[in-house]
Amino acid sequence: MPSRRLLLLAATVLGLLFALEVLCRVQPEGLAAVAHRVRFKLALLHEKGPVDFVALGTSRSNDGLSPSLLQLGTGFSAATPSSSLPTLEFQAAHLGAQKRVFVELSRPQGDPTAMDADSTPAAGSWAGDPIGEWLHQHSALLQVRRAFALENLPRVLGLLAASSLDGSEWFRSRQLVETFRPPSPPEGVADDAAWRPQRFEVPPEPPELDEDGARVLVGYERALASLKAQGARVVLVGPPVGSGLRAEECTPERNRLRHTIALRTVTPLLDFTCAEVDDRWFVDGEHLSSPGRAKYSKALGDAARALP
Repeated sequence: MPSRRLLLLAATVLGLLFALEVLCRVQPEGLAAVAHRVRFKLALLHEKGPVDFVALGTSRSNDGLSPSLLQLGTGFSAATPSSSLPTLEFQAAHLGAQKRVFVELSRPQGDPTAMDADSTPAAGSWAGDPIGEWLHQHSALLQVRRAFALENLPRVLGLLAASSLDGSEWFRSRQLVETFRPPSPPEGVADDAAWRPQRFEVPPEPPELDEDGARVLVGYERALASLKAQGARVVLVGPPVGSGLRAEECTPERNRLRHTIALRTVTPLLDFTCAEVDDRWFVDGEHLSSPGRAKYSKALGDAARALP
């Protein structure tokens, strides 16, 4: 009968809404973070539980690091595309106690752009609608409804499966293509000797930094101090780049800035920025391909194990 089918449909809808309401009350903070890339990765880490190391950085680290290939225990990549210095400071303040944290030291990471604003829907006006106002105040589902937008639904599922994820599954460039590309090296490339961190001589009292360099130094000092205050062993990391970007980022001034930051913050630096690796390891000269990702992850793991 039509009335019976209508009641069955209504019961199904109400049951689904009830299940979602329960889920939102169990995972309120995580679901509220789903619509924001930086907060989502932090929520994913917190749901995953304790790990041996965390990586922070931009898309260079997000695309370039596979935590499992570092062979340093259980790891997590909280690196996010379009990260900036304010983003790094926010992450450092909200990361929680960690054993070891790899922090990307690069030109993009030193960008002054403010972190993306939260995309939580505005409360709206409920004048003349007391039922709507009451529901919005008391329904966790309505408060985090942005999490259930179509583009965010995979993140909700990811949050539920956080224990089996390492953060590197999200936001990679050309993700579908690169996920299914075998991590075998490009043919004819023999540059193993180049995959080592570079060292530069920095005088004990280096020249004063320019205004922009001083800004970057202060930002890293704040972020690293926050991480160390929570007990983390911090390692600065300069990801490799293709030959075109090396010409821009391996000038004496840029080299001095990176190593001055390491010196002033008393933090070890594993700097692959100027490593003369073959361009065929990259997708676009900046972001590593799947083979490059595997190569860099193993090289970084080896370098980290060699630290005193």
